[in-house]
Amino acid sequence: MERFLKWATELGISDFTTTPTTVPSRLQIPHCCVGHSLCVSHFPHAGGRGLAAARDLSQGELILTVPKSALMTSQSLLKDEKLSVAVKRHTSLSSPQILTICLLAEMSKGKSSWWHPYLMQLPRSYDTLANFSQFEKQALQVDDAIWVTERAILKAELEWKKAIPLMEELKLKPQLQNFRAWLWASSTVSTLQKKKKWFIRALMQADHLSSCVEGKKYGLLFLLIPLI
Repeated sequence: MERFLKWATELGISDFTTTPTTVPSRLQIPHCCVGHSLCVSHFPHAGGRGLAAARDLSQGELILTVPKSALMTSQSLLKDEKLSVAVKRHTSLSSPQILTICLLAEMSKGKSSWWHPYLMQLPRSYDTLANFSQFEKQALQVDDAIWVTERAILKAELEWKKAIPLMEELKLKPQLQNFRAWLWASSTVSTLQKKKKWFIRALMQADHLSSCVEGKKYGLLFLLIPLI
């Protein structure tokens, strides 16, 4: 975690949003990206690790800034020429599928990935419907609930199968091409992405993300943001 926070700080992520001219010089460059307004905490009954308020916060107050360079988007990941050329040959893939494959491609790079400090902090498992085991599915007992779960699993399988040709072309590690790896990566994109819409909306209003969305509605922008 210490390495990750140092990496995030170097990227310019900060909860120290006070205008520099109003802050004493000794405080203008924070030693850590959190600690002024937010702190890393653990919520055992609400998703695990997350950010908690480190002080009283006011409604509408800007409490975290994230530069465009720190956003993990398909656009930023496709700066990898090999990846970009390959993706352009698979036009039928959706934006979430592309980001999922890009995420797996970064995982395949291991420690050489620029995103490695962030990747190591991502959850190792998820409890979304597509991740339910046969036992968990049957334990739902209600037919409608079981049907919805089966549909979620089937949808994930179809998206994975459509992505296999591109993953093979990229020569990802075998363990990153199987369905289990796909479920992890796609769950990372879908689960964390859904939590970002309010954040993107707030940054757009504060004019911090306008150059990133490039005319897209924030609900259609697929990205991962370190720390959130």
